[in-house]
Amino acid sequence: MLVCICKGITDKNIEDEIFGGAASFSEIRQSLGLGSCCGQCTSYAKDLISTTMTQLQLSTNTQLAYEVKC
Repeated sequence: MLVCICKGITDKNIEDEIFGGAASFSEIRQSLGLGSCCGQCTSYAKDLISTTMTQLQLSTNTQLAYEVKC
């Protein structure tokens, strides 16, 4: 889904940045140019980043718990 119309940034681009090690909106903004034109995408992008990071953290915790249990 297109998140930033001005720069053509999709949710996949943002997720790729997070899975590549980006840890904040600022890092993703610097890397992709997210929110650097009109700024209409920043609110949604911040929510998407937060949700994706939470899901990644939960997934990591589940994997660690499984490894410790087994």
